[in-house]
Amino acid sequence: MLFDYLRRIFSRHTPRWIVFNIDLMVVAFSFVFSYSIIRNLSFETFTVNELLVPLMMMLLLKALAIIVTKSYKGIVKYTSIQDATRIFIAMTLSTFAFVVLRRYMQSQHDILLVARRSIIIMDYLICLVALTSLRVGYKLIYRKINRLRHSQLQNIIIYGAGQTGMMAKRSIEADMTSQFRVVAFLDDNRQLSGKSAEGIQIYNFNKKFEYLIEKYQPKELIIAIPEIAGYKKKKVIEMGLQHNLVIKNVPPIDKWINGEFTFNQIKNVNVADLLGRDPINLENKNIKNAIRGKIVLVTGAAGSIGSEIAKQCIEYGPKYLVLLDQAETPLYELEYSLNRPNVEVMIGDVANKGRMRQMFKAFKPDVIFHAAAYKHVPLMEDNPYEAINTNVFSTRILANLAVEFEAEKFVFVSTDKAVNPTNIMGASKRMAEIYVQSFNNILDLNKENHTKFITTRFGNVLGSNGSVIPRFKQQIEEGGPITVTHPDITRYFMTIPEACQLVLEAGAMGNGGEIYIFDMGESVKIVDLARKMVKLSGFQEGKDIEIVFTGLRPGEKLTEELLNQKEHTIGTHHPKIMVAKVRNFKYDEVNEIIEGMSKNKDKLTNRLIVTSMKQMVPEFISNNSIYEELDSKAKLALE
Repeated sequence: MLFDYLRRIFSRHTPRWIVFNIDLMVVAFSFVFSYSIIRNLSFETFTVNELLVPLMMMLLLKALAIIVTKSYKGIVKYTSIQDATRIFIAMTLSTFAFVVLRRYMQSQHDILLVARRSIIIMDYLICLVALTSLRVGYKLIYRKINRLRHSQLQNIIIYGAGQTGMMAKRSIEADMTSQFRVVAFLDDNRQLSGKSAEGIQIYNFNKKFEYLIEKYQPKELIIAIPEIAGYKKKKVIEMGLQHNLVIKNVPPIDKWINGEFTFNQIKNVNVADLLGRDPINLENKNIKNAIRGKIVLVTGAAGSIGSEIAKQCIEYGPKYLVLLDQAETPLYELEYSLNRPNVEVMIGDVANKGRMRQMFKAFKPDVIFHAAAYKHVPLMEDNPYEAINTNVFSTRILANLAVEFEAEKFVFVSTDKAVNPTNIMGASKRMAEIYVQSFNNILDLNKENHTKFITTRFGNVLGSNGSVIPRFKQQIEEGGPITVTHPDITRYFMTIPEACQLVLEAGAMGNGGEIYIFDMGESVKIVDLARKMVKLSGFQEGKDIEIVFTGLRPGEKLTEELLNQKEHTIGTHHPKIMVAKVRNFKYDEVNEIIEGMSKNKDKLTNRLIVTSMKQMVPEFISNNSIYEELDSKAKLALE
């Protein structure tokens, strides 16, 4: 009852006029107290000129300084460094003004201001300490009373005892609604081990992590090292998840709101942090030179990859950015988000040759990023015609138009599923790879200057439409279960910005005919990713969320590859980008197969499509039972 009464009193905002008057009372007391100390606590011999006149003058000057610096306007229970700074400036300015005024009057032989230097110095120090202490003391009392409502505060450990770690600690303490308290710092710097910062002990991460977990049983672990290496961050996260800690992250300085950091900006770690590798930064200068002043076409612009390519492209100053897709609403939203006068939006089907010719004739693009594709493996197993039409026929149409209208570069966005494909989608992307590469080779022989065809091949993209991460998030939000096809299934992952940087860099550095692949680090077990996402969401597997195995889907691989057995790589100027050396195909043979399929596409059955795919991509061995008979024939052909 008493605590509730006190809390209500301290929760009220103290009026400014009260704060101002209290400050003046402190100023008056400080001067009188300083005078009495210097005079050995005796007032018997004081004169009006020696005490009252200087006191009135000091009160006036300090009142003016307080008003000018607005030090009385701060909310006392939220006192901060800025409030203490204002008090320091106010007291310093007023004292300096008093000294100047005193010296001037003495030079004029006026004896009104005869205050001793020792009194002035002592008064300055007492005022400074008293005004600051009153505010800090009020804040501490308010915080103590406010937190006494909670029977227990939850313990937090901060990883990183540097400046960011200190700011995280202060932000937690400054948030009056927070039910957390910092109990320890962890750091890898051995020189800091055993020391303390702002009353909190610093421990060595590698040696004392388990000890701190047992001693304090913390609820959360906050990572407060801005430039932490990817593998190290992954280790910290995984160790925290083993003990069911909620892992949070202090955002980079450039993400702070108005350059200031608050407790609310501490967020849960990103799923991308579970990859355990450092982000890949590419050569922006090369990309800028390749795009600035050019007409750039992005197909599939409404998709995850296409939209990010568009967003990155626009920053490099293209003359026009042409966005092409069939999805009306996402395309409209993309145009709205870019909000640039040099953005042109086209709704159309990339497999419609007449429509594509009209677009090329109207815009004559210099650089084409071809990201339009059907990518969902199970759907394409049931719809081979749509896979071949969009992923192969459209690529051929656009590639031919790029040459006809003398585009400089054509960058084809492929996938690791094109390597040793076991599904329709992967095989269709491999066919498109083969076409653009063989087309580039024949142009090399026949033309000195021609469109350069470049392919980029990478793995799964975190957060892309229909990918595993958004699905897991949705399943967790719905209370589970999380569905995983197989306990041993693995995938390579990269972030959407990284994937698109690769595409842009490939367009900049490619000379034609290359297939660029990424150093994507280690493959990730999908079930492990699911388990970590459950823990990152604050739940426990088995207790809160179940993980259910549903079996591999038609065409799905257990593991993905970036190269097949007959391919190898060579390095580039960037350590994370390699060029795959693949088998060369004869353009006439490749074009004959695709031309034959295209001319008779209205008569194609699923079996005819798959047969033609296997003819062009002999390593395509489907794991879909529907095509087992065709697989047997393909295997015999390979033997």
